[in-house]
Amino acid sequence: MRSITILILAFLSVNVFAQKFINGDFENTTANMDQINLSNDALNNMLPGVTAFGSFGDVDIISSATYGGSGAKSNKWYIALTGGKTDIVALELNSNLIKGKTYSISFYDRKTMNYEATAIQIGLSETNNDFGTVVYTCNKNPEYNVWNKRVFSFVAPHNGKYITVQMPDGTISNWVNIDGFNFENTIDIQPTICDTVLRIMASSTKIIKGSSVVLTVRGGCQYSWLTKEGLIKDTGHEITLTPQSSTSYTVISKRAGCPDIKATIFVEVLIPNKPKELEPDTILKEEKFVKFTKHHLNGRRYKVQQTLSSENKTVKISIYDKNRVDGDIVSIYLNGKLIVENIQVTHQKKEISLQLQNGSNVLVMYAINLGRIPPNTAALEINNGSKRNRITTLVSDFKNSGALELIYNDDVLSMR
Repeated sequence: MRSITILILAFLSVNVFAQKFINGDFENTTANMDQINLSNDALNNMLPGVTAFGSFGDVDIISSATYGGSGAKSNKWYIALTGGKTDIVALELNSNLIKGKTYSISFYDRKTMNYEATAIQIGLSETNNDFGTVVYTCNKNPEYNVWNKRVFSFVAPHNGKYITVQMPDGTISNWVNIDGFNFENTIDIQPTICDTVLRIMASSTKIIKGSSVVLTVRGGCQYSWLTKEGLIKDTGHEITLTPQSSTSYTVISKRAGCPDIKATIFVEVLIPNKPKELEPDTILKEEKFVKFTKHHLNGRRYKVQQTLSSENKTVKISIYDKNRVDGDIVSIYLNGKLIVENIQVTHQKKEISLQLQNGSNVLVMYAINLGRIPPNTAALEINNGSKRNRITTLVSDFKNSGALELIYNDDVLSMR
């Protein structure tokens, strides 16, 4: 009798703990590399036991750390969804749940890169193309670069066979990573995967004094900034700072169960040379060694993008950004001589006055940085004092410099 009882208990135990996801860790896939922005049909063909049916359909299957974080939580693969019901997936179970029974499910979520992520919602459905009945909505948003385990219990509202997953809030611009769906009584504890490299990305590594720069960390989690110069806050994966002098910034990642890792970046603060009490028509000028040839200035090739004629020897030029201000910094040379150094290009026009020589004059815009949106661009408004202004745009980068040719003669200012 005792043996029979033991057998019955063993049978019941097997049945109680037998509920499983067909492919809850997404390891059963035909993908052999990251698959980004898949249509619903494409994903369904690559992941057995997983069905995508969102309104837009661009679920991602990812194994690498290219898109932030440190890879999957469970083994090799994870998937990523966009928000606002644009992506929804149904995860098939090995058997139907029993209406009225209580079940516990666990999964992991994570936020990566610069995309915002909102709370995950779980449903139970009888079909793989309908969200079904909501059984759980997480009360916390995913955290940056941290796989957080979510565990919830619910009473099955019907005999559904599909656990559905979505990020109901947000839009297609919101993005969340999910992995490791399992019934809590069968979950396997996965080892912590530690990042070994930390990187800092900067909106610009050269800025004019008084300007701000944005630093963003890639890899790791739970950040502390060890350098305080110019910081408004000293934690977080993205900070804005306004250093008053050139400074090296170091961040440290402290993740439980992982070694601390650090990264450092140098931000150079440029101080423009501003002569005192200049008259409006004074040439801003500094004597400095410059290598200038017919086609090159300081090792960079320059290209004349426009040629204008002037009837006056004195020409006023205003430099400004007529589009989106992105932190461009330039120096201006006329015939190989430095006229003004380290100008930050903004919507505010900065006027300089040039004294032309007879014949051809070459004005070169030399890029000090590329700003947040390469290449370096600036609008030049040219006024020779007698005719209406002309506006041209010069484009420069670290290999080529944009140039304007000004020809001084008796002709009126005209476009060639």
